[in-house]
Amino acid sequence: MRTRFLFTVFSLAFLLNTAFSDTTHILFIGNSYTHVNDLPLLFKNLSVSGGRTVNTGMSAPGGYTLEGHTQLQETLDKIALRQWQYVVLQEQSQYPTIAYYRYGSMYPAAFKLDSIIRSYNSHTMFYMTWGRKYGGQQCISGNCSPVFRDYFHMQDSLASAYTEISSQLGAALAPVGSAWRRARQLDSTIALWDTDLSHPTLKGSYLAACVFYAKIFQSSPVGLSYTAGLPVNEALWLQQVAADAALGLISVNQEIPREFNLYQNYPNPFNPVTNIMFAMPFAGNAELKIYDITGKEIAAPVNAHLSAGTYSLSFDASALSSGIYIYKLTSGSFAESKKMVLIK
Repeated sequence: MRTRFLFTVFSLAFLLNTAFSDTTHILFIGNSYTHVNDLPLLFKNLSVSGGRTVNTGMSAPGGYTLEGHTQLQETLDKIALRQWQYVVLQEQSQYPTIAYYRYGSMYPAAFKLDSIIRSYNSHTMFYMTWGRKYGGQQCISGNCSPVFRDYFHMQDSLASAYTEISSQLGAALAPVGSAWRRARQLDSTIALWDTDLSHPTLKGSYLAACVFYAKIFQSSPVGLSYTAGLPVNEALWLQQVAADAALGLISVNQEIPREFNLYQNYPNPFNPVTNIMFAMPFAGNAELKIYDITGKEIAAPVNAHLSAGTYSLSFDASALSSGIYIYKLTSGSFAESKKMVLIK
């Protein structure tokens, strides 16, 4: 009887531990850009439609800066609450474009928050925001940015700031602003901004959620059923834009290859980013999936109809543990797998 009882207890503990380990925990720290339309909930619902269990937290008082968050007890308590896979940091929307605040406030605060986050064995991810719809000079307390001629000009400044700090800290970057740029390039009339020309519409927030899904899970959101109430065709279009921006799949050769080929990733071993190239001799659907050594699928960065050509994908494994992983390309009757080694 005692043996059966102990077996039951250990089995229950194992199941609870497995359930916990299969849950992805993400904490969002920011301000109204995160709070409007409840970005964490959009991300969670999108993840559920992709068959993933997600727990989210948020600390996003209106107008807050990262420097403000270093002194906000609510934020510090939430960081300490558990070992989050990622703690997402979103700066006040103008600070990154004004040199005085970028270097005097944003960067020092980012270093401090990243140190706290790492002390709990969590990972930092920066949330690259977007420029104002029409650009313009941004001024706070007499400190001003350059005069941005349009949205794209301001977006360049934001992208530069977020790329620089994420690189300095070796942190992940969710390129939401870059996805907005791509969406605007493809459709100049798309309504991503609310009437204040700053905050996101539901489309804008949904696009951001798709970027986070792609970046965190290194999997394409294309085809996920959750649309947040948007028309299916619009949601699908936004999903594709997010996948292109976040997963970095690019065509590297205009010549049509003679045969399918899955190349060895480089560098290999790697930490934490590696490039995976593959060749397609004709157009068709391509799936690239990543598995751990037990055969469990951990990412699906490519699932799209591609033209004939050679493609390169930047795979970010910053949230994974050291070990051997398998990547597999499937297209029609073609299937090939290779090993890669992550060393941290």
